[in-house]
Amino acid sequence: MKIAKNITYLIIIFVIFLVILELLFRTIAFFIKGSEIEYSEIVSDSTFGWVHNTQMKKRVTINKCDEKVIRLPSKNPLINKLPKYSADKNILFIGDSFTHAHEVSTGQAYFDVFEENVKNQYSVYAAGIGGFGNLQEYLILEFIFEGVKPDIVMWQLCSNDVNNNVYELDNSSFYNNQRPRPYLNVKNSQIKIKNPGFWLFDWSHGTRFVFHRLLLLDWKYKLGLLELLNSTIALDSKAQEKYEKQGLEVLEKVLNKAMTDFPNTKFYGFSVDGEYDKDYENIFIKNGAMYFSEFYDYVDSTEGTNCHPLDTHWNHLGNKVAGDTLSKLLLELER
Repeated sequence: MKIAKNITYLIIIFVIFLVILELLFRTIAFFIKGSEIEYSEIVSDSTFGWVHNTQMKKRVTINKCDEKVIRLPSKNPLINKLPKYSADKNILFIGDSFTHAHEVSTGQAYFDVFEENVKNQYSVYAAGIGGFGNLQEYLILEFIFEGVKPDIVMWQLCSNDVNNNVYELDNSSFYNNQRPRPYLNVKNSQIKIKNPGFWLFDWSHGTRFVFHRLLLLDWKYKLGLLELLNSTIALDSKAQEKYEKQGLEVLEKVLNKAMTDFPNTKFYGFSVDGEYDKDYENIFIKNGAMYFSEFYDYVDSTEGTNCHPLDTHWNHLGNKVAGDTLSKLLLELER
């Protein structure tokens, strides 16, 4: 009885703490308006889930490799790279956080390096937003296609695309972006916005703030907190396998639709890691597109290209190696 009473007291104290914390955050937000507009790289969007924040102020930060990072706002909510040079052919990079390139200074992403290597041959665009899945990437491609008219689309893939493509997978992990996003039903091809975010984060900005700070401590000191939290909502192995297969089907459907809708455009794919690399390769080749198999090995073979274990995104060196490699591979094939 005494144990139950103590547990009740702890729960009450925790709830009171959350309420006080939330009141504090809402009070601060009331007096300091526009913080998301000023500091966030992304803002919510009813169609795409979230887009680039074109009103963000210039930010100077330090990434997890202790490199200075200077971030400037995108001029377009969907396109984060406009051509520096004019050429007869256009090339468009689409992808997620690696193509958002938020861990390096604006102008030093892999597609900027690529651009310097091909400046007389291609006008280079990029449309990458952190946390995006393949459906969101396709929706951006569809929306901006007429304005860009790419002769080549370079589709950057990542292992978390599979999770981001399926609501059930997104909803079973705290790794997701915690924002509503569109999902594709592979059976009827309908698109529906769903929210995989943890309900407490939706209600409480304070709890979300504390959670992200705990994540930083968890990554830095390898506390295992995130693994513990994920274990409480993880799917069983059979369901996991089923939905992973569905996530790959989403990629195949949107790739096939893109190639059908834009028949005069060449499509290339490459992955930044190896978890689904063979699956991605099979999907691209099966649908008549081209794929740079094991591309991640080109970057990983150079020491110090990311901030592992704190961050697996490419740092400035990683982006340079990736850009140089992609330009070399593409130019060899396009001769």
